[in-house]
Amino acid sequence: MKNKTPIILLNSLNINRGGVTKSVLTYANLLVKQYKKVIIGTFLYQRNHKEIVQTLYEQNKLDKRVIVLNMFEEMKPNKKQKIIEHKIKEKKLIEIEDTNQKTPSFRYFKNGLYVKYKRFDEDGNLIFIDYMNNARQRILREEYNSFGLLSRRRHMDLTTNQSRLDQYFDNKENCYLTTWINPKTLKEARFFNFVKNPIEFKSLNEIRTFWLNKIINNIKNPVFIIDQRNIDNLMKNIQHSNLKTIAVLHNNYYEKPYTYGSNIKPDFHYLFNNLALFDKIICLTQAQKTDIFRDFNLDNNKVEVISHAVEPVDSDVLTNQNKVNPYTAVSIARYVKQKRIDEAIYAFRLVVNKIPNAQYHIYGQGNQQEALQKLINDLDLQNNVKLKGYTNEAYNELSKASCSILTSDFEGFGRVVSESLSVGTPVVSYNINYGPPDIIRNNVDGYIVEKGNKQELAEKIIDIFKNEKLRKRLSKNALEVKERFSYKKLENKWLDLLKRI
Repeated sequence: MKNKTPIILLNSLNINRGGVTKSVLTYANLLVKQYKKVIIGTFLYQRNHKEIVQTLYEQNKLDKRVIVLNMFEEMKPNKKQKIIEHKIKEKKLIEIEDTNQKTPSFRYFKNGLYVKYKRFDEDGNLIFIDYMNNARQRILREEYNSFGLLSRRRHMDLTTNQSRLDQYFDNKENCYLTTWINPKTLKEARFFNFVKNPIEFKSLNEIRTFWLNKIINNIKNPVFIIDQRNIDNLMKNIQHSNLKTIAVLHNNYYEKPYTYGSNIKPDFHYLFNNLALFDKIICLTQAQKTDIFRDFNLDNNKVEVISHAVEPVDSDVLTNQNKVNPYTAVSIARYVKQKRIDEAIYAFRLVVNKIPNAQYHIYGQGNQQEALQKLINDLDLQNNVKLKGYTNEAYNELSKASCSILTSDFEGFGRVVSESLSVGTPVVSYNINYGPPDIIRNNVDGYIVEKGNKQELAEKIIDIFKNEKLRKRLSKNALEVKERFSYKKLENKWLDLLKRI
């Protein structure tokens, strides 16, 4: 078993982790305890990639034995680091601060003409420089990594203000890769790699495949664990006789209404049209496995269920259950249409009609923020419903609430449900695909209500708010989620899968 090398593939890693990144870090950390080498491979350009990885190591979110490779970083001919400091002031230029930005940003003028724009991070490190022509049009952007080195130069289209050509630089600031971009579709058209033997790639898939083949060239038994669907189509051109492939489904693959019988989302077409390229399909719930069998009539051994594990919770967070505000509900969700936060707000209007001092705190960020705030204002809920923005203290906020609410159109698992239960906070959720029906035990540690039934949603919230005995019973039972979805169970399932594949 241990002669295999797990290689987890996804687009990128970030410090403020979403569901996919959390999952990747979790099983990378557990696999590295059993395997000599575990690799995470990422494909997107990130100017601060090395800083992100180092932070994940330092915060103990990622085991330092896990190797993280990024396509753009690994293709650099020269990787030796040095640090360059950039000053705000420039000779013969006048700078005026842009006070609308969160971090230091400046416009620069020469003889009255606007010639460039600089943005720095909170620590004073240069992020980018934009260069302007005499008509104030942006003609060039230079991006700098966390060491102050030029990492990418973007040549802008004057009509669309989007890049037409990108140059990537190594740590000697020599261009090693150039990309031609369609400024309307923003898709990379061609890549030119300037190495000892220069080579042209005619598509993004071609250069990604080239890089993956290079990674596994000297690995005897690689196992690809593929966590995002735009990577699936690379598998057709991977050249390795011992390669095994595992596709992990983190989301619902149906289009609206997101239930069995609906059309398949385009992102999933390649996977389901080319199932022979994949040794295993992993989904997060038994309900999704059942739907996959019904849709594709697969061999019973092809699809397996490995749910997310519940993360350990600090003991001081659990003590908040003794300080619960009996009339407060919480949601942790992106402010996007999928999460249907508007439905929860409508339901909470009914709650406030019965309990005027009830509070609903919604933590997140996204493009629906203005629309949601308008709805709150229209329903006269400004004193009851608050959009609290992004939080790094999700468990802490959940633990202080009487219940949490989930009204999404769909989920892949609904990790926030298990997170809420893990701190003893019952969940009131719509019955959706997938996750809540697999995690919540109705009237045991929360409630499952019919999707779209705002009246029933409100009634269950009111029951929990008004009945302390009920809330405490649900809360006590909720803590059992830590055993039902334990790290040990997750670890055993992944190790057993890799042993058999």
